[in-house]
Amino acid sequence: MDTRIDMAGTRANRDRTFAVLNALLNLGPGIHKFRTIAARAGLGDATVHRRLDQLVHAGLATRTTRGYYELCEATTSISRTSGLFHRNATPLLDAQRLLDALHHRTDQVVLLHTHSPLTGERLCIGAAGETSLPLRRELAMASGAVDALRQAPLDLDAPGLVMLANLVASEAPVREDLRRIKAMQMAHSPSSIPGWSLLSVPLKRLPGAPATPGAEPGVVASVSVLAPEPSHGAHVVAYGRLMHNLVRAATESSVVISRHAAAPACVA
Repeated sequence: MDTRIDMAGTRANRDRTFAVLNALLNLGPGIHKFRTIAARAGLGDATVHRRLDQLVHAGLATRTTRGYYELCEATTSISRTSGLFHRNATPLLDAQRLLDALHHRTDQVVLLHTHSPLTGERLCIGAAGETSLPLRRELAMASGAVDALRQAPLDLDAPGLVMLANLVASEAPVREDLRRIKAMQMAHSPSSIPGWSLLSVPLKRLPGAPATPGAEPGVVASVSVLAPEPSHGAHVVAYGRLMHNLVRAATESSVVISRHAAAPACVA
């Protein structure tokens, strides 16, 4: 048997099951009619019946009466991707436009991190594409992934490392990995989601924030693409160039182009 075909079939089955689960999550608390669930999931009746049976067997949903289903109370925690970033630190409108533009160009999740000088941590303050079905599915299965993406030490992964490399004083001794990151102005690392990686570039000024005349701005944040591990290094380079170009356009001219354009091949 061709293992690639088998794996593709497994992923397709998993995606159909999660599509039904996502339909229930979107419908919200309470009991829902089978017909309503099927319409929201966009799948055939037989497929939805099988996936609902799987959810009931797994203890994620219950069949209340014939033709009616309800999510178990604990299952609703899967939908809590709102904890991915600190909502009390919502970025400027132009910064959100930058995230949205990168999301449309890459078709991947995009995160905005800043850093806390007091704690030495990086903090996620904005996101685009964070409600995507693949991300919600992976976060549901990766314990602690949301917390790690939201807040973590600067030296944990790419979003923090690309800021840390630029925060170290030029005259101070610098680790070799940070030296390379500073030279490339790009960092790439695994994320807290197994099989997903982070590609990050530094941001010297949030789009829409006033610039200080005559001052050399320091790095204040990082922008990252969160995506399944790329199979080829060329995709990483392509994303990095795209991010650098959009970040430069957004911060230097305060213009963010949000129209969809040619993007690197999907890294899934």
